[in-house]
Amino acid sequence: MILKALRRLSWRRPGIYLIIFAAACGVAATLSLTFLLGVPFWLAMGVNVVLSLAGGWYGGAVDERFARKRLIEANMDPGIRLRRRVDRVNAAFAEAVTLMDELDRDLKAQQAAREMLISEAERQQRLLNLNREQAEQIRKILLGETEATIRADRRQQWLFFVLGVLVSAATSIPIGIWVNSIS
Repeated sequence: MILKALRRLSWRRPGIYLIIFAAACGVAATLSLTFLLGVPFWLAMGVNVVLSLAGGWYGGAVDERFARKRLIEANMDPGIRLRRRVDRVNAAFAEAVTLMDELDRDLKAQQAAREMLISEAERQQRLLNLNREQAEQIRKILLGETEATIRADRRQQWLFFVLGVLVSAATSIPIGIWVNSIS
């Protein structure tokens, strides 16, 4: 990424920017190794020299490749150069057509999935409405049965109450007479 940025800066001599970048990295390495990590200055300076030399060598190699490529392009027949450019444009259009086909297929697949989801949602809504109706009917049936059960339970409770009063009255009178006779 840095090389691309440096190439954009100078189309004539990109190697010089690599050399400057390598020197800046060397200075940063020297300062960070010396002050942050406590490495002796002479060792940090050695790292700086190595980085600067490596950057200079690489920058020179890049500069040489770039100059060689431009020289080959300058000596090339204009018709061949134009044909290569036209071929690159045609390849770019072919790739664009391929990408458009892929996008079209993806869009159709997404639309089909959307339609399927909408139909499934509609089906679920119909089932939900049917289930609501059935639930209401079941509630009415259960409510009717519950009311009948409650009425039957009340009758049974009143029956036991009345029977309890009658039985207690029937048994308490003889017991009361017997208790009075004993005392």
